[in-house]
Order: sequence, then C-alpha cells, then structure tokens
Amino acid sequence: MPFAVTAAVIGDENATATPMGETGQMDNQTANMTIAAYIEQDENLTRLSEAITVAGLYDTLNGEGPYTVFAPSNEAFDALGNDTVNQLMNETDNLTMVLQYHVVEGEYTAENISSMGGNQTEQENQTAGNESEGGVLDIFSGLLGGENETASENMSTLTTLAGEDLNVSATDGEVMVETATVTMADINTTNGVIHIIDQVLVPPGVNVTAAGNETAAPMGETTTMPAEETPTTTMAENQSGLIGVVQ
Repeated sequence: MPFAVTAAVIGDENATATPMGETGQMDNQTANMTIAAYIEQDENLTRLSEAITVAGLYDTLNGEGPYTVFAPSNEAFDALGNDTVNQLMNETDNLTMVLQYHVVEGEYTAENISSMGGNQTEQENQTAGNESEGGVLDIFSGLLGGENETASENMSTLTTLAGEDLNVSATDGEVMVETATVTMADINTTNGVIHIIDQVLVPPGVNVTAAGNETAAPMGETTTMPAEETPTTTMAENQSGLIGVVQ
C-alpha cells in the first residue's frame, strides 16, 4: 500500500491527514525503509518493483548505498506498451542496463540538483567573461545562442550505475532528468533518496522496442507503426490497375 498521506497526530480528534505533495513522504514513514523496500510497497511503482526483482537488483537497492533512484511510475512503463515491457522483462541484460541507468551513487535531493546546476553555470559564466571581456563575441552569443544558454543554465550531469551520464536540471522548482519530469521528489529512505519520474529512461545503445510493433525513439519515447500498413505496395497496385484501364 503506498504511503499517500502523512500520519495523523495520535490523540487529536481534529487532526487530518495531509497530502504528500511534491516533496515525498514524511521522514517518520520511511525512517526504517530502504529504497528497495519502499519501491516494493508503493502501488504506483509495482512495475518497477517487478523489473528490479527480475533483474536481480533488489539486494543492491537494499544495501548500504547511498543511492539516488529516478523511479519510473507505472504510467511510465505503460507508455512503452505491454509488448515492449514484456520483451524487456525477458531480456535480462537489457533490463539490467535500463534499470541501472536510473540509479546514481550518492544522495542527490532536488535542492542538491538545483545548486549543482547553479554552481556549474556560475563557473561557465566566469570563464566566458574572462575570454570575451564584454566584446563583440558577447553580442553574437546573445543573438545566436542566448536561448540555448538560458535553457541549459541549471543543467548538470550525474553518472549512473550503467556507466552512462544523465542530464539533470532544476528550473522554477521543476526537476528534469533528460526528457523526464520528476513528479514527486525527495522520498527519503535509509540508504538514499527516490524521485518518481514520468518516463522510462533508455541508455544509449539499448533497444527496448518490441520487433514489428514500434519504432525506437530516444529516452523511452516510442512511435507505434501498424504492421499491416504498406503504403508503397498499395500505391504500386493502384497504379497498375489504372494502367490496365487506360489500355
């Protein structure tokens, strides 16, 4: 059963449960729970829990840590399609790589991610200032690349257990991991922190697409292509029919 509300105060008849909101569970609810134990009991993470069991990563996420886990919700797995998820569950090596791509050594809260991006931006600005000293290059930079600089000003990278880097950023209180959005941040456990995200992240070089049904796209986005549609063949047949009529 997921911990959807905070505990009411014992003995206070007027006390009401408070929604969890955007910053995870209360500390007293997860004080004795590891990352693996929390995921196992959250009904919004049942598909992730199953994947962790199949890949044999429960002991890792139940260990000392600390780890930061970007946990895809059930809806994130659903977006891949049942065929793709079933295939991934049967390909243990790929499944392990995908899951490890969601895990980072160390404990990174939303506040940590925000401050990391800010520090990196400050260093980049200082370097750029030393190089251009307010000259003509700054003008062209503002005209040609200003928007891109603004979009990436809070971005930093974290190295995952899969050995690949994740781009993470925080802007106006919203934390992004690659193209995924953190829908619930800072679920604190005994061996790290969990952030729930709305997409399954796919590391470079891993294909999680069910053959014949979907076309792979970056970061878990998929495009369904019905197998029965063959536009080229249909066009050729139509042209052949028209030629016969003309003759």
